[in-house]
Amino acid sequence: MLGRFRFGVAGLVALSLLMGCSKETDPVPGEAEDKQIVVAVTQDAEGDKLDASTYNGSRHTHAAVYDALVEYEGEGELVPSLAEFWQVSEDGKMYTFHLRNQVQFSDGSPLNSTAVKFSLERAVSREENATLEISRLIANIETPDDDTVVLSFKHTATQVLYELSQARPFRIMSPNSVTPAGDANGTFQQAIGTGPWKIGSYRQGVETILIANEHYWLEEPSAYSLVFRVITDPQARVMALQSGEVDLAGGELGNVPAESLSVFLNNDKYMVETGASTMSYFLVINQNQAFLSDKNIRQAVNYGNDTSKYADGTGDAVRGLFQEKVAFVTDDNQPSYPYNPEKAKQLIEASGYEWNEKKRLYEKGGQVLQLRLVIQTEEYPEWKEMAEIFQDNMKQIGIQIHIVNQERAAYYDTLWGSKDYDLLMYRTYTDAQLPYRFLSSLFHSSPSTPGVAFQDRPLSDLLDQIAATVSVEKQQALFDQVFLRMHEEAMSVPIYYTKQTFVHTSDVIGFAFNAIEDDPLKWHRLKKEDQ
Repeated sequence: MLGRFRFGVAGLVALSLLMGCSKETDPVPGEAEDKQIVVAVTQDAEGDKLDASTYNGSRHTHAAVYDALVEYEGEGELVPSLAEFWQVSEDGKMYTFHLRNQVQFSDGSPLNSTAVKFSLERAVSREENATLEISRLIANIETPDDDTVVLSFKHTATQVLYELSQARPFRIMSPNSVTPAGDANGTFQQAIGTGPWKIGSYRQGVETILIANEHYWLEEPSAYSLVFRVITDPQARVMALQSGEVDLAGGELGNVPAESLSVFLNNDKYMVETGASTMSYFLVINQNQAFLSDKNIRQAVNYGNDTSKYADGTGDAVRGLFQEKVAFVTDDNQPSYPYNPEKAKQLIEASGYEWNEKKRLYEKGGQVLQLRLVIQTEEYPEWKEMAEIFQDNMKQIGIQIHIVNQERAAYYDTLWGSKDYDLLMYRTYTDAQLPYRFLSSLFHSSPSTPGVAFQDRPLSDLLDQIAATVSVEKQQALFDQVFLRMHEEAMSVPIYYTKQTFVHTSDVIGFAFNAIEDDPLKWHRLKKEDQ
């Protein structure tokens, strides 16, 4: 089996880097400061720590600097990148990658099997990557020649290609990125990849300037530098676009609030670009909370949630948790909860709650049916309005919602750490991580590690079966059962199917979406009309 795989089939199967990257580095001498494209982002790129084997910095910066062995093209399809073609054994235990010839890292050193082995061994050795399939199952990495890498696994491995295609942590870095050079456990020094960009300068919490990699193998290097400027406040991003401080903003990098898009629509100074997405917004349910331990109440929340209100009727109909472009999602294997407030009230009353006419809420034993909803708006400003719509939806069926808007770091600690929420607004991951990787990271439980978003033994058993299944048809049948089980137990509350929306000034041309939302745009194709 070679080259281009559909989702299930793939499952079968120095030039020193510009003086390094301290927390503040100066621009490289000779770079044209006026030939820049400035992008508003919410997250610091951590340019001095952008080790390909880590989660340091932003995903889009990883993908701009480092290439993958295989590239994700959308809807479950994988295509060659640094690996020109590959073979997967019938039992899914051996993957052989044949590297592209004459590719160089940004320091001029050659891409070869030694560099790939170094990169993968470094990623596998890190504790934060221990749960990934490659890290868990790898038995051996062999390099029979400069152009060939063979990965052998202890058991059937079905997620290898998808994990390799992601923005991190398995992209390929030069052995010269660390000291001593080539030591998988060496100290990180500088980001040296084969991607279209390299780090020119970095100011912590302010901006990262990427300059073109003159050795880029795929296309002509950009004549511009790319500036990722940190602007955490959504309205400040809008004002930065209006003032000309930035040329482009949007997507998961730095959303433009939906209520502000009217400023840019039908305005010849700007272009609003909308592309497909695989991301969904949904509510994580804390089933250990007294009210939500009751399946009737979880189902009532779903029946009472009028999803058409979240996009003023303009969005795609929300069925299950995943959008239709996600692999293994079919027209009929994601049952949905149609909006039915009367059915919601019947389920609440079936669990012994009584209507309090004065409060216009349900209560039991003198205790009002109320839930605490946690959100954050630094990355997702639209969540505030969506939370308020949800609050009103629940009011119509007698459930009181208290909205808690946390700053970004506290929000993620609430999700992954303290669990101090009843409901929490979250989003699915994107592209190759869907659906298996996303479900296994949030919904899979083991005897030692409970699921983050829900704990259900039958669901975890199904996910375990998927991980050990080579046949595409059998995987599909298992995913059908997964989606049905999630629906029956009302394990989440689907809210909205997103699209990617960017705004840029009209002098920026060459705008094109990428297939992977972690690296949303073809940055190196952007130009300015008057330069």
